[in-house]
Amino acid sequence: MPSILGIKLSSGNEKSTLEKVKIFLKGKRLFYVVTPNPEIILAALKDEELKRILNQADLSLADGFGLKIAGLIKGQKITRITGADLSLKILNIAQTENTKILIINWIKGLSSALEITTILKAKYPNLNCLVLDLERKINLDDKEIETINNFAPKIIFSALGSPYQEKIIFNNLNSWPSARFAIGVGGSFDFLTGKAKRAPKTIRSMGLEWLWRLIQQPQRIKRIYNATIVFPFKVIIATIKGENKNKE
Repeated sequence: MPSILGIKLSSGNEKSTLEKVKIFLKGKRLFYVVTPNPEIILAALKDEELKRILNQADLSLADGFGLKIAGLIKGQKITRITGADLSLKILNIAQTENTKILIINWIKGLSSALEITTILKAKYPNLNCLVLDLERKINLDDKEIETINNFAPKIIFSALGSPYQEKIIFNNLNSWPSARFAIGVGGSFDFLTGKAKRAPKTIRSMGLEWLWRLIQQPQRIKRIYNATIVFPFKVIIATIKGENKNKE
C-alpha cells in the first residue's frame, strides 16, 4: 500500500473502487472513504486526529495530480481517483438501485441545498435524496441526527470541506444505523450546480488543474502554493531522509 508523508493511500483503479463501494453497500456497518489531496495531507501533518481518521479509512483515494507526482518521486505507482468523478458514478449506482442518499452541505459554500437538490432531480429523476445545509462542525446535534435517521440514507456524502467532512463522518459512525457508505467530497457538487467550473479534461490530464483554478479563483493562491510548492518540497525532503536512513 503506497503512502505519502505518513498518509496511507489505497491501490486500485476506479473500476475496482466502484466494485468495493457495491460490496460496502451490502455490508453490515458503515464504511467510510476519504479523498486526500496535497492540501489535506499537509493539514494532517499538523492535525493528529485528521491523520488518524485518514489512515483508519476503509478506502483512501488519491484526489490530486500532486499525489501522482509524489508517487513518482518515491518510486510508487499512485492512481488518481477524484471525488468529483467518483461521486457521479455513485449517484448512478444509487439511482439504479433505488438507494437513498444524504448530502451534508456547507451552508456557506457555493451551492445551497436547494440548488443541489434541484440539479440532482433534473439529472437523476429517480434519485431519492436529502440535502442538508449545515455549519462546518465535527459533531451533529440530536435534532440533526434525528432528521437524518428519519430519512434513513444508505449513502452519505459529506461536502463540508476538510477536515470537517472527514471528522463529522468519523464522529458519527455509530449515529446512522441505516448508512453503509460515507465519503468526503469537498466541493464536488458545485461542479454539478455550475457554481464552479471544472478544468477541461485535457488540462486535468496534464496536471494543470491548479492553474485553471488559480485563474478562476485567484483567492486560492495560498492553497495552490501549498499544493504545488510546499507539498512536493516536503515529499522530496522526506524521500531523501528516508533514503539516507536506509543507507545507514
